[in-house]
Amino acid sequence: MRLRRCHQLMVELDQEPRFSFASLLEGGDGLEAQVRWLARAPHLLAPEAVTLEQLAVLQRVSRDDWAERGELEALHGAAAIEALLALGLLIAEEGDDQAPWRARDQASRDIAWWPLALAAHAHGGWGDVDIQARNERGLMLSSEQIVEAFGAAPEPAYRRAPDAATLPLAAPVRSDFDALLAARRTCRNFDGDAVLGQAPFATMMRRVWGAVGTRELAPGAVAVKKSSPAGGGLHAVEAYVLVQRVEGIAPGIYHYLAMEHALEPLRALTADEAADLAHRFVAGQNWFNNVPAMVVMTARFDRLFWKYRRHTKAWRVVHLDVGHLSQTMYLSATELGLGCFVTAAISDRAVEEALALPALREGPIALVGFGVRSGEITTMELDALVPVQPAHLAAP
Repeated sequence: MRLRRCHQLMVELDQEPRFSFASLLEGGDGLEAQVRWLARAPHLLAPEAVTLEQLAVLQRVSRDDWAERGELEALHGAAAIEALLALGLLIAEEGDDQAPWRARDQASRDIAWWPLALAAHAHGGWGDVDIQARNERGLMLSSEQIVEAFGAAPEPAYRRAPDAATLPLAAPVRSDFDALLAARRTCRNFDGDAVLGQAPFATMMRRVWGAVGTRELAPGAVAVKKSSPAGGGLHAVEAYVLVQRVEGIAPGIYHYLAMEHALEPLRALTADEAADLAHRFVAGQNWFNNVPAMVVMTARFDRLFWKYRRHTKAWRVVHLDVGHLSQTMYLSATELGLGCFVTAAISDRAVEEALALPALREGPIALVGFGVRSGEITTMELDALVPVQPAHLAAP
Protein backbone atom coordinates (compact mmCIF):
# COMPACT_ATOMS: atom_id res chain seq x y z
CA MET A 1 0.00 0.00 0.00
CA ARG A 2 1.29 3.45 -0.91
CA LEU A 3 0.78 6.56 1.23
CA ARG A 4 1.30 10.31 1.05
CA ARG A 5 0.53 13.31 3.23
CA CYS A 6 -2.79 15.09 2.78
CA HIS A 7 -2.67 17.95 0.30
CA GLN A 8 -3.28 20.84 2.70
CA LEU A 9 -2.59 20.99 6.41
CA MET A 10 -2.78 23.85 8.89
CA VAL A 11 -1.80 23.63 12.54
CA GLU A 12 -3.37 25.65 15.37
CA LEU A 13 -2.10 26.09 18.93
CA ASP A 14 -5.27 25.57 20.98
CA GLN A 15 -5.30 27.17 24.42
CA GLU A 16 -9.07 27.11 25.05
CA PRO A 17 -10.20 25.26 28.20
CA ARG A 18 -12.12 22.06 27.44
CA PHE A 19 -14.60 19.99 29.43
CA SER A 20 -12.90 17.08 31.18
CA PHE A 21 -14.93 14.36 32.89
CA ALA A 22 -11.69 13.03 34.39
CA SER A 23 -11.12 16.40 36.07
CA LEU A 24 -14.56 16.20 37.67
CA LEU A 25 -13.89 12.69 38.95
CA GLU A 26 -10.64 13.91 40.50
CA GLY A 27 -12.45 16.75 42.30
CA GLY A 28 -11.43 19.47 39.84
CA ASP A 29 -13.50 22.10 38.05
CA GLY A 30 -14.20 19.92 35.02
CA LEU A 31 -11.92 21.88 32.70
CA GLU A 32 -8.81 20.73 30.89
CA ALA A 33 -6.52 23.67 30.22
CA GLN A 34 -3.52 21.89 28.74
CA VAL A 35 -2.30 23.47 25.51
CA ARG A 36 -2.55 21.21 22.46
CA TRP A 37 -1.83 21.29 18.74
CA LEU A 38 -4.78 20.89 16.37
CA ALA A 39 -4.34 19.74 12.78
CA ARG A 40 -6.87 21.28 10.39
CA ALA A 41 -7.13 19.76 6.95
CA PRO A 42 -9.95 20.59 4.50
CA HIS A 43 -10.71 16.93 3.80
CA LEU A 44 -11.48 16.41 7.52
CA LEU A 45 -14.81 17.53 8.98
CA ALA A 46 -13.23 18.46 12.33
CA PRO A 47 -9.74 19.28 13.63
CA GLU A 48 -7.64 16.48 15.11
CA ALA A 49 -5.31 16.78 18.11
CA VAL A 50 -1.73 15.85 17.22
CA THR A 51 1.62 15.70 18.96
CA LEU A 52 4.81 17.46 17.96
CA GLU A 53 6.29 14.04 17.17
CA GLN A 54 3.45 13.34 14.74
CA LEU A 55 3.93 16.74 13.10
CA ALA A 56 7.60 15.94 12.67
CA VAL A 57 6.67 12.74 10.83
CA LEU A 58 4.21 14.59 8.59
CA GLN A 59 6.92 17.10 7.78
CA ARG A 60 9.08 14.33 6.37
CA VAL A 61 6.38 12.66 4.25
CA SER A 62 5.80 13.95 0.72
CA ARG A 63 2.57 15.76 -0.04
CA ASP A 64 2.66 14.84 -3.73
CA ASP A 65 4.68 11.64 -4.20
CA TRP A 66 3.42 8.24 -3.11
CA ALA A 67 5.67 6.14 -0.88
CA GLU A 68 5.41 2.50 0.13
CA ARG A 69 3.95 2.05 3.60
CA GLY A 70 6.74 -0.34 4.59
CA GLU A 71 9.38 2.25 3.77
CA LEU A 72 7.63 4.89 5.88
CA GLU A 73 7.21 2.46 8.77
CA ALA A 74 10.91 1.63 8.63
CA LEU A 75 11.77 5.32 8.87
CA HIS A 76 9.17 6.49 11.40
CA GLY A 77 7.81 3.39 13.11
CA ALA A 78 4.67 1.36 12.39
CA ALA A 79 2.73 2.85 15.31
CA ALA A 80 3.32 6.43 14.15
CA ILE A 81 2.20 5.66 10.59
CA GLU A 82 -0.89 3.77 11.78
CA ALA A 83 -1.89 6.65 14.07
CA LEU A 84 -1.60 9.23 11.28
CA LEU A 85 -3.60 7.01 8.93
CA ALA A 86 -6.33 6.74 11.56
CA LEU A 87 -6.41 10.53 11.89
CA GLY A 88 -6.69 10.96 8.12
CA LEU A 89 -3.50 13.02 7.89
CA LEU A 90 -1.81 10.33 5.85
CA ILE A 91 -3.81 9.26 2.80
CA ALA A 92 -3.76 5.70 1.45
CA GLU A 93 -3.85 5.16 -2.30
CA GLU A 94 -6.49 2.44 -1.92
CA GLY A 95 -8.87 0.96 0.64
CA ASP A 96 -12.57 1.49 1.36
CA ASP A 97 -11.99 2.81 4.88
CA GLN A 98 -10.23 5.90 3.52
CA ALA A 99 -12.37 6.43 0.43
CA PRO A 100 -14.24 9.55 1.71
CA TRP A 101 -11.00 11.20 2.90
CA ARG A 102 -9.26 10.30 -0.35
CA ALA A 103 -12.07 11.79 -2.47
CA ARG A 104 -12.12 15.06 -0.51
CA ASP A 105 -8.33 15.29 -0.52
CA GLN A 106 -8.27 14.72 -4.27
CA ALA A 107 -10.81 17.49 -4.75
CA SER A 108 -8.54 19.89 -2.86
CA ARG A 109 -5.79 18.97 -5.33
CA ASP A 110 -7.96 19.20 -8.46
CA ILE A 111 -9.67 22.54 -7.71
CA ALA A 112 -7.44 25.63 -7.60
CA TRP A 113 -8.51 26.83 -4.14
CA TRP A 114 -6.65 29.54 -2.26
CA PRO A 115 -5.59 27.52 0.81
CA LEU A 116 -6.96 29.90 3.46
CA ALA A 117 -10.35 30.11 1.72
CA LEU A 118 -10.46 26.33 1.47
CA ALA A 119 -9.81 26.01 5.20
CA ALA A 120 -12.55 28.54 6.00
CA HIS A 121 -15.05 26.82 3.71
CA ALA A 122 -14.24 23.32 4.92
CA HIS A 123 -14.44 24.13 8.62
CA GLY A 124 -17.00 26.96 8.62
CA GLY A 125 -20.05 24.87 7.77
CA TRP A 126 -22.75 23.85 10.24
CA GLY A 127 -23.76 20.30 11.03
CA ASP A 128 -26.55 19.45 13.48
CA VAL A 129 -27.51 22.99 14.49
CA ASP A 130 -31.17 23.54 15.44
CA ILE A 131 -31.85 27.17 16.31
CA GLN A 132 -35.41 26.46 17.43
CA ALA A 133 -34.22 23.76 19.85
CA ARG A 134 -31.50 26.05 21.19
CA ASN A 135 -34.05 28.80 21.72
CA GLU A 136 -36.37 26.42 23.60
CA ARG A 137 -33.47 25.50 25.89
CA GLY A 138 -32.80 29.17 26.62
CA LEU A 139 -29.47 29.20 24.76
CA MET A 140 -30.33 32.09 22.42
CA LEU A 141 -29.81 35.56 23.87
CA SER A 142 -32.45 38.23 23.33
CA SER A 143 -31.44 41.73 22.22
CA GLU A 144 -31.90 42.94 25.79
CA GLN A 145 -29.65 40.16 27.12
CA ILE A 146 -26.97 40.90 24.52
CA VAL A 147 -26.93 44.58 25.52
CA GLU A 148 -26.79 43.62 29.19
CA ALA A 149 -23.92 41.20 28.60
CA PHE A 150 -21.83 43.13 26.06
CA GLY A 151 -23.04 46.72 26.21
CA ALA A 152 -24.75 48.72 23.51
CA ALA A 153 -24.03 48.02 19.87
CA PRO A 154 -21.76 50.45 18.00
CA GLU A 155 -23.82 53.43 16.85
CA PRO A 156 -25.48 53.17 13.41
CA ALA A 157 -24.60 56.85 12.73
CA TYR A 158 -20.91 56.28 12.01
CA ARG A 159 -18.62 59.30 11.63
CA ARG A 160 -14.93 59.21 10.69
CA ALA A 161 -14.35 62.98 10.90
CA PRO A 162 -16.87 64.15 13.50
CA ASP A 163 -15.47 67.70 13.62
CA ALA A 164 -15.74 68.25 9.87
CA ALA A 165 -18.70 70.13 8.37
CA THR A 166 -20.94 67.81 6.39
CA LEU A 167 -21.98 68.43 2.77
CA PRO A 168 -25.76 67.89 2.54
CA LEU A 169 -26.88 66.24 -0.70
CA ALA A 170 -29.79 67.27 -2.88
CA ALA A 171 -33.16 65.56 -2.48
CA PRO A 172 -33.29 62.28 -4.46
CA VAL A 173 -35.47 61.97 -7.54
CA ARG A 174 -38.46 59.79 -6.67
CA SER A 175 -39.98 57.10 -8.91
CA ASP A 176 -41.91 53.85 -8.67
CA PHE A 177 -38.62 52.11 -7.96
CA ASP A 178 -38.37 53.95 -4.64
CA ALA A 179 -41.75 52.55 -3.64
CA LEU A 180 -40.56 49.05 -4.55
CA LEU A 181 -37.43 49.47 -2.44
CA ALA A 182 -39.46 50.81 0.46
CA ALA A 183 -41.77 47.79 0.32
CA ARG A 184 -38.88 45.30 0.34
CA ARG A 185 -38.52 43.43 3.63
CA THR A 186 -37.76 40.02 5.07
CA CYS A 187 -40.81 37.83 5.69
CA ARG A 188 -40.80 35.54 8.72
CA ASN A 189 -44.48 34.63 8.60
CA PHE A 190 -45.67 32.58 5.62
CA ASP A 191 -49.15 31.20 5.03
CA GLY A 192 -48.77 27.48 5.68
CA ASP A 193 -51.89 26.63 3.66
CA ALA A 194 -51.28 28.77 0.59
CA VAL A 195 -50.00 27.17 -2.61
CA LEU A 196 -47.64 29.25 -4.69
CA GLY A 197 -48.99 29.64 -8.22
CA GLN A 198 -46.92 28.24 -11.05
CA ALA A 199 -46.84 31.58 -12.90
CA PRO A 200 -45.22 33.57 -10.04
CA PHE A 201 -42.93 30.63 -9.26
CA ALA A 202 -41.74 30.41 -12.87
CA THR A 203 -41.39 34.19 -13.05
CA MET A 204 -39.22 34.23 -9.94
CA MET A 205 -36.94 31.48 -11.22
CA ARG A 206 -36.49 33.10 -14.63
CA ARG A 207 -35.97 36.63 -13.33
CA VAL A 208 -33.45 35.69 -10.67
CA TRP A 209 -31.54 32.61 -11.87
CA GLY A 210 -32.35 32.28 -15.55
CA ALA A 211 -29.73 32.96 -18.21
CA VAL A 212 -30.65 35.70 -20.67
CA GLY A 213 -27.65 35.47 -22.98
CA THR A 214 -24.17 34.07 -23.56
CA ARG A 215 -21.00 35.15 -25.29
CA GLU A 216 -18.11 32.93 -26.32
CA LEU A 217 -14.90 34.55 -25.15
CA ALA A 218 -12.73 31.78 -26.59
CA PRO A 219 -13.26 28.15 -27.56
CA GLY A 220 -14.17 26.48 -24.28
CA ALA A 221 -14.84 29.77 -22.45
CA VAL A 222 -18.42 31.05 -22.40
CA ALA A 223 -19.61 34.07 -20.41
CA VAL A 224 -23.22 34.11 -19.22
CA LYS A 225 -25.53 37.11 -18.78
CA LYS A 226 -28.19 37.04 -16.08
CA SER A 227 -30.17 39.76 -14.36
CA SER A 228 -27.51 40.07 -11.63
CA PRO A 229 -23.75 40.55 -11.97
CA ALA A 230 -21.26 37.76 -11.34
CA GLY A 231 -17.49 37.58 -11.09
CA GLY A 232 -15.90 37.10 -14.48
CA GLY A 233 -19.30 36.51 -16.10
CA LEU A 234 -18.95 32.91 -14.91
CA HIS A 235 -22.18 32.70 -12.89
CA ALA A 236 -20.84 29.83 -10.85
CA VAL A 237 -23.92 29.84 -8.57
CA GLU A 238 -26.43 27.02 -9.03
CA ALA A 239 -30.05 27.03 -7.79
CA TYR A 240 -31.63 23.96 -6.17
CA VAL A 241 -35.33 24.19 -5.29
CA LEU A 242 -36.95 22.47 -2.32
CA VAL A 243 -40.63 22.49 -3.27
CA GLN A 244 -43.27 22.18 -0.56
CA ARG A 245 -46.38 23.75 -2.13
CA VAL A 246 -46.11 24.93 -5.72
CA GLU A 247 -48.98 24.56 -8.17
CA GLY A 248 -48.44 21.62 -10.54
CA ILE A 249 -45.08 20.59 -9.03
CA ALA A 250 -44.85 17.65 -6.63
CA PRO A 251 -42.91 18.09 -3.37
CA GLY A 252 -39.26 17.30 -3.91
CA ILE A 253 -35.79 18.60 -4.69
CA TYR A 254 -35.15 20.03 -8.13
CA HIS A 255 -32.16 21.55 -9.91
CA TYR A 256 -32.99 24.68 -11.92
CA LEU A 257 -31.47 24.57 -15.39
CA ALA A 258 -30.66 28.22 -16.04
CA MET A 259 -29.98 27.78 -19.75
CA GLU A 260 -33.25 25.92 -20.38
CA HIS A 261 -35.60 27.52 -17.81
CA ALA A 262 -36.59 24.06 -16.63
CA LEU A 263 -36.46 21.95 -13.49
CA GLU A 264 -34.36 18.82 -13.27
CA PRO A 265 -35.96 16.39 -10.76
CA LEU A 266 -33.44 15.04 -8.27
CA ARG A 267 -35.46 13.54 -5.42
CA ALA A 268 -39.18 13.02 -4.83
CA LEU A 269 -40.44 13.74 -1.30
CA THR A 270 -43.61 13.37 0.69
CA ALA A 271 -45.04 16.54 2.20
CA ASP A 272 -43.72 15.53 5.61
CA GLU A 273 -40.26 14.77 4.24
CA ALA A 274 -40.15 18.15 2.48
CA ALA A 275 -41.20 19.92 5.68
CA ASP A 276 -38.52 18.09 7.67
CA LEU A 277 -35.82 19.00 5.16
CA ALA A 278 -36.99 22.63 5.09
CA HIS A 279 -36.58 22.80 8.88
CA ARG A 280 -33.15 21.19 8.74
CA PHE A 281 -31.93 23.27 5.78
CA VAL A 282 -32.50 26.53 7.68
CA ALA A 283 -30.95 25.09 10.86
CA GLY A 284 -34.21 25.09 12.77
CA GLN A 285 -35.29 28.68 12.04
CA ASN A 286 -38.91 27.60 12.39
CA TRP A 287 -40.30 30.95 11.21
CA PHE A 288 -39.24 29.95 7.67
CA ASN A 289 -40.77 26.45 7.79
CA ASN A 290 -44.01 27.29 5.97
CA VAL A 291 -42.42 28.84 2.89
CA PRO A 292 -43.70 26.99 -0.22
CA ALA A 293 -40.41 27.16 -2.14
CA MET A 294 -36.84 27.32 -0.88
CA VAL A 295 -33.89 27.85 -3.22
CA VAL A 296 -30.46 26.73 -2.09
CA MET A 297 -27.68 28.62 -3.84
CA THR A 298 -24.49 26.63 -4.20
CA ALA A 299 -21.12 27.62 -5.63
CA ARG A 300 -19.46 25.56 -8.33
CA PHE A 301 -15.89 26.05 -7.21
CA ASP A 302 -14.49 24.12 -10.15
CA ARG A 303 -16.02 26.67 -12.57
CA LEU A 304 -15.11 29.73 -10.50
CA PHE A 305 -11.52 28.70 -9.78
CA TRP A 306 -10.96 27.58 -13.36
CA LYS A 307 -10.37 31.26 -14.08
CA TYR A 308 -9.46 32.63 -10.65
CA ARG A 309 -6.87 30.02 -9.74
CA ARG A 310 -5.78 30.14 -6.08
CA HIS A 311 -6.95 33.76 -6.13
CA THR A 312 -7.17 35.50 -2.76
CA LYS A 313 -10.42 37.26 -3.75
CA ALA A 314 -12.31 34.52 -5.62
CA TRP A 315 -14.00 32.93 -2.58
CA ARG A 316 -15.28 36.39 -1.60
CA VAL A 317 -16.61 36.95 -5.10
CA VAL A 318 -18.97 33.97 -5.01
CA HIS A 319 -20.49 35.30 -1.77
CA LEU A 320 -21.02 38.65 -3.50
CA ASP A 321 -22.66 36.81 -6.40
CA VAL A 322 -25.11 35.18 -4.01
CA GLY A 323 -25.81 38.59 -2.44
CA HIS A 324 -26.61 40.11 -5.83
CA LEU A 325 -28.98 37.24 -6.64
CA SER A 326 -30.65 37.58 -3.25
CA GLN A 327 -31.40 41.27 -3.78
CA THR A 328 -32.82 40.58 -7.23
CA MET A 329 -34.97 37.89 -5.62
CA TYR A 330 -36.20 40.38 -2.99
CA LEU A 331 -37.15 42.99 -5.55
CA SER A 332 -38.86 40.47 -7.82
CA ALA A 333 -40.83 38.93 -4.95
CA THR A 334 -41.85 42.38 -3.67
CA GLU A 335 -43.08 43.40 -7.14
CA LEU A 336 -45.14 40.18 -7.29
CA GLY A 337 -46.60 40.76 -3.82
CA LEU A 338 -44.80 37.78 -2.26
CA GLY A 339 -43.00 37.48 1.02
CA CYS A 340 -39.37 36.41 0.87
CA PHE A 341 -36.20 35.90 2.90
CA VAL A 342 -32.52 35.09 2.62
CA THR A 343 -30.36 33.36 5.22
CA ALA A 344 -26.79 32.10 5.43
CA ALA A 345 -27.58 30.40 8.76
CA ILE A 346 -28.05 27.03 7.10
CA SER A 347 -27.14 23.46 7.96
CA ASP A 348 -24.41 22.96 5.38
CA ARG A 349 -24.08 19.25 6.10
CA ALA A 350 -27.83 18.59 5.71
CA VAL A 351 -27.85 20.45 2.39
CA GLU A 352 -24.74 18.68 1.11
CA GLU A 353 -26.21 15.29 1.96
CA ALA A 354 -29.67 15.97 0.55
CA LEU A 355 -28.30 17.40 -2.70
CA ALA A 356 -25.46 14.85 -2.92
CA LEU A 357 -22.99 17.66 -3.62
CA PRO A 358 -19.43 16.67 -4.59
CA ALA A 359 -17.31 17.70 -1.61
CA LEU A 360 -15.13 20.81 -2.03
CA ARG A 361 -16.13 21.00 -5.70
CA GLU A 362 -19.60 22.43 -5.05
CA GLY A 363 -20.93 23.77 -1.77
CA PRO A 364 -23.91 25.63 -0.29
CA ILE A 365 -23.54 29.36 0.36
CA ALA A 366 -27.00 30.66 1.28
CA LEU A 367 -30.69 29.93 0.94
CA VAL A 368 -33.70 32.03 -0.04
CA GLY A 369 -37.43 31.40 0.02
CA PHE A 370 -40.59 33.05 -1.26
CA GLY A 371 -44.33 32.64 -1.06
CA VAL A 372 -47.58 34.12 0.24
CA ARG A 373 -47.26 36.07 3.49
CA SER A 374 -49.40 35.10 6.42
CA GLY A 375 -52.03 37.56 7.57
CA GLU A 376 -50.91 36.91 11.16
CA ILE A 377 -47.56 38.14 12.48
CA THR A 378 -46.28 35.68 15.08
CA THR A 379 -42.56 36.32 14.52
CA MET A 380 -41.27 39.90 14.53
CA GLU A 381 -40.88 41.63 11.17
CA LEU A 382 -39.60 45.12 10.38
CA ASP A 383 -42.87 46.60 9.15
CA ALA A 384 -43.13 49.31 11.81
CA LEU A 385 -40.08 51.55 11.45
CA VAL A 386 -39.00 54.98 12.63
CA PRO A 387 -38.34 56.94 9.40
CA VAL A 388 -34.84 58.32 8.83
CA GLN A 389 -35.38 61.86 7.60
CA PRO A 390 -32.29 64.10 7.29
CA ALA A 391 -33.07 67.55 8.69
CA HIS A 392 -32.26 69.40 5.48
CA LEU A 393 -34.72 67.21 3.52
CA ALA A 394 -37.61 67.63 5.98
CA ALA A 395 -40.70 69.35 4.63
CA PRO A 396 -40.92 73.02 5.64
